[in-house]
Amino acid sequence: MLIYSLIPARGGSKAVPHKNIRFLCGKPLIAHSIEVSLRSPSIQRTFVSTDSEKIAEIARNAGAEVPFLRPVDLAQDDTRDLPVFLHFLSWLEQHHVPLPDAIFQFRPTSPARRVEKIEEAVGLLKKHPDADSIRGVTEPAQNPYKMWTIGNDGFMQALLSIPDVPEPFNEPRQRLPEVYWQVGYLDLIRTRTILEKKSLTGSRILPLKIESGDSIDIDDEFSFQLAEFLMEKWGVIR
Repeated sequence: MLIYSLIPARGGSKAVPHKNIRFLCGKPLIAHSIEVSLRSPSIQRTFVSTDSEKIAEIARNAGAEVPFLRPVDLAQDDTRDLPVFLHFLSWLEQHHVPLPDAIFQFRPTSPARRVEKIEEAVGLLKKHPDADSIRGVTEPAQNPYKMWTIGNDGFMQALLSIPDVPEPFNEPRQRLPEVYWQVGYLDLIRTRTILEKKSLTGSRILPLKIESGDSIDIDDEFSFQLAEFLMEKWGVIR
């Protein structure tokens, strides 16, 4: 099974300036994703898609392939992941690079990945040929059955309902349905899902359960500092 990884890393970052190349535990943030990808036996090639020359230089020094700079219109605050992956696959086709059977998405903002979980995802995809993708999930700190919206009249309305359970928000957590929160730890997507279904998930998505301690997601200064503390404390340093 031919598998590549793609690490999307645009230059702009408002909450944490230069986030993708800021040092975390002694190395640029993006290097954590590159290095674990390079160590994973099932991944043949590791690519970075970026609009930044500086990120490209650091990524190449860490061992990734950065054969192009992403167009500016695909590096905006509101740019979705799908067009970035379609651009990458189009580049591969135009340059006669064999298309992979599947692609990992490794977001730099989830730096605490482990090779064994990456290999577990590959095993899952091989075992289930009908699966469109694998997505990393973890148990959430809050159960959505205890969440609310506020109506135009100012009164609260339960976000979710359960048949035959009139007030799920008053039920003990243990009696509520199990739910999972998607995290940026990894996505493993079949290439045909991207090209044929124009989706990074498809409709048949398998879960890869991630320990909460590894599901670090950096999106602001506090989470950056917390990630460094946790990775040093738990030894999740490459």
